[in-house]
Amino acid sequence: MSSLTCLSATAQANPTAAKPAFSLEQALSGPYCTNLTAAPSGDLFAWAEHVSGRNNLYVGGPRSAARALTHNTSDDAMDILEVSFAPDASAVAYTFGPDDDDPTPDGKPANPAHLQRNVAAEIYVQPLAAGAPAVKLGEGHGLTFTRDGKGLLFVRGGQVWMTDLTAKDPSSKDASKQIVWDHGSAGSLTLSPDGRALAFVSRRREQGQPGHAFIAVFDFASHTIRYASPSTGVDSAPAFSPDGKTLAWIRAPFLRPGRLDAGRVSPTVWSIETMPLAATDYSSGASRSIYRATPNQPGSVLPHLATGSPKLFYAANDRMAFFSDADGFVHLYAINPEATKPEATLLTPGEYEVEDATLTPDHKAIFYASNDAPKDPLDVDRRHIWSVTFGAAHPQQYSFGAGIETRPTISASGAVAALIADTRVPMHPALLESHGGSTDLDPTAMPADYPGKEFVTPKQALFPAADGFMLHGQLFLPAHLGEGKHPTLIFVHGGPRRQMLLGYPAMDYYSNAYAMNQYLASRGFIVLSVNYHCGVGYGMDFRQCLHGGPAGGDEFSDVMAAANYLRARKDVDPKQLGIWGGSYGGYLTGMALARASNVFAAGVDFHGVHDWNLEDNAADWLSGSYAEKDQQAAIGLAASPLADISRWRSPVLFIHGDDDGNVAYAQTPILADKLRILNTTLPANEQIEIHELIFPDEIHGFLLHSSWLAAYKRGAAFFEEKFKP
Repeated sequence: MSSLTCLSATAQANPTAAKPAFSLEQALSGPYCTNLTAAPSGDLFAWAEHVSGRNNLYVGGPRSAARALTHNTSDDAMDILEVSFAPDASAVAYTFGPDDDDPTPDGKPANPAHLQRNVAAEIYVQPLAAGAPAVKLGEGHGLTFTRDGKGLLFVRGGQVWMTDLTAKDPSSKDASKQIVWDHGSAGSLTLSPDGRALAFVSRRREQGQPGHAFIAVFDFASHTIRYASPSTGVDSAPAFSPDGKTLAWIRAPFLRPGRLDAGRVSPTVWSIETMPLAATDYSSGASRSIYRATPNQPGSVLPHLATGSPKLFYAANDRMAFFSDADGFVHLYAINPEATKPEATLLTPGEYEVEDATLTPDHKAIFYASNDAPKDPLDVDRRHIWSVTFGAAHPQQYSFGAGIETRPTISASGAVAALIADTRVPMHPALLESHGGSTDLDPTAMPADYPGKEFVTPKQALFPAADGFMLHGQLFLPAHLGEGKHPTLIFVHGGPRRQMLLGYPAMDYYSNAYAMNQYLASRGFIVLSVNYHCGVGYGMDFRQCLHGGPAGGDEFSDVMAAANYLRARKDVDPKQLGIWGGSYGGYLTGMALARASNVFAAGVDFHGVHDWNLEDNAADWLSGSYAEKDQQAAIGLAASPLADISRWRSPVLFIHGDDDGNVAYAQTPILADKLRILNTTLPANEQIEIHELIFPDEIHGFLLHSSWLAAYKRGAAFFEEKFKP
């Protein structure tokens, strides 16, 4: 008999017993939206909507009701990955296939649904005219329409291709041709404003090294390619000036701080380079460094953004904006690239972090999301939309309240849309009004039985870390808690550079985790989600932890601080404390069970790191001589759960997909077998319960909705069996 059935039988026998508020299927049924994109003309927006594994493309706007452009009905791991409008907004191009943000170990497309066909991502062009069929162009990604809309540029096999959309049959092989031959692998396709030049990043790799990259410039008229001031650095983020006369990009040093380094400062620094597009000399040293970070000072390392990678915003009136954390927080800075001695000025001052920045179509202002909290201290654990105009004295807050607003997107007509959420509704597209109101772009998207009204409002929890920093968490208290002490769970996110919020986060992995925490609270568990050191949102000193992960695992002390906070609460049963998390959260779950089984009575470990030396990217922190690498490897092992399994006694549920390219799948079977070996030495009353749930062909961030559902059901049942809330 299932736990739900047992509870229903109990409720019938005892009329006062609480009925299950909702099922996990219902909790995970809320649509989650991504890829919000504005048309370059008019006021249309497009977005991808994900509902219980069904992924479809929608369009809508202030004057157009939302409508689906695709009608996929299967939970088959095939997703809408990119969205790009034609210049006249007559069509939308998109890629459809398994998510390539999470790599697989062998580089092949993921196929957890075991589809018996090629599952590589393919490009489609969908005209917006009613009834018009989609045109399939074949494999590719990195979609960019030509300025006249007659062609579509994309990347296939690392090379730049173009499809002639005016051809009699654009889907034919003859309509698509490779237009650039480059020794590297192309990415970040960027057209000049007049459409005559294409800049892109040409990525190169060396054996055992992270690789370098050049900025390539392809001229359509002459059909030639040149490399912009090639150097020993690593170039990225090409951007053209609004008049198309100048190309700018970011140059990072080849030697970057490793995981065992403090990571806050570096003697080798990044810079912003510019070059006239019409320059006759493109050779090494031909570019001009308009900004160069200061060695060994804050900001000397390219900032880590909560979403996306650092980029440049080439604005009007000879202004450029860029990201830096020179003052200890990720902020936007402005610089005049045409000045004789350009000087950077801070655009967004304050102790908060900036993300999701985008230029307005007129290139005069930037909209962004941040956790600035000038009026409500709870906003440090939320996101709101702000705007800043070049030359203005202060940024202006654009959205307000207890919700979470991210990914601002501006239409050509000036309409502002964003992905918004709150404590009860996942991320969905909405039009924003400057006074703080919003209107959903698809008000009919929510399923009738979605249980958001039954969700509890997580409370901000504050408790001190060992270093005195005030840690932030989100506390989920069951709606009908009652008196006495209750079983409690700690949730630790992955990353580690993430921040859990007082509501649905803007990432599908954690949107699912938020719904899971709501479900666990409905089942009678108190749940505390912990924002530990090495996460984002609270500044460089918090984000760039000195002895984190393979350098010492100091973040685990934050997990213990959370446990101490909970054990001191009158409503928490200290003997019934569990922990769960995925990826880096799985690592911390394993650390908790290995180092503190006397505190944590059970744990669910999703694809966690159990020995840092087993990871494919161990070269990120193993550097120097053989002796130095041996010393670093020893530190990495000591900071891993495997180093302390002799103290492990608590039951554990391991969950992992075997096509995981982020955390090596071997991490889980090796630890599981080590625990089984340990069991042979333990008396019967100390035997460790080892449970496992393995998904063949599933990746790190599960692609199948059914995988999430199965994993969460098993995890919830595991905790209910151990703690009987």
